[in-house]
Amino acid sequence: MTIKNLLKSQYSFNNNDLFEALDNDISTILLRNMETHQFKAGEPIFNEGEKPKGIYKVIQGKVKKFTKTNFGAEHIFYICKENEFLGHHAVLSEEYYPDAAMAIIDSEIQIIPEEDFRKAVDSSHQLSKRLLKNLGHEFGVFINATKMLAKYTVRERTALNLLILEEKYHCDNTDKTEIIINREDLASMVGTAKESVVRMLKDFKEEQLITTQRSSIFIEDYAGLVKVANLL
Repeated sequence: MTIKNLLKSQYSFNNNDLFEALDNDISTILLRNMETHQFKAGEPIFNEGEKPKGIYKVIQGKVKKFTKTNFGAEHIFYICKENEFLGHHAVLSEEYYPDAAMAIIDSEIQIIPEEDFRKAVDSSHQLSKRLLKNLGHEFGVFINATKMLAKYTVRERTALNLLILEEKYHCDNTDKTEIIINREDLASMVGTAKESVVRMLKDFKEEQLITTQRSSIFIEDYAGLVKVANLL
């Protein structure tokens, strides 16, 4: 298994096929009241503790899933990219959102009302089975994210999160992936102070592993960053 496939399997939900090839009547239920909304960078999609109103699909952009500590600090535990779904956990459990979601960059989001999603799940064995499989996989992703904090040093975690973000931001028609993320969000993902992340990025630049331009990060030596992340 390649490093890219390893990262995708262990740190990505891979739920973009959730609604693929469903029966026409099920697709009709899901799409009949679907709405598309534009969210500016920094605009919340839903907040922790709110009652769920539906499920969301990222059409364009990037969305961070996070919780807040008692001191107001954010802990980002997942970044959603294009064609990934979010918000369905709270709908299925019939509980309030245990986390919050916010656009990292300007994003286009499809919203399917809770009632329609529930009806589709109740009416489709295929969709229910697919959801169970995805939820099981997503639990493993959450475990891997937790293990990362316990297993790796700050330097290793910074490198590993940059590799994860490279997969999230990768575009086939560009030579070099532009990772657009502010230092506060990157520090939140790594689980350290902003100053530590800034210092790590400075070290990586001196080692010619990355280059930066304002809030953008470009990986220049992928294999070198993999070695720093201790993935070999």
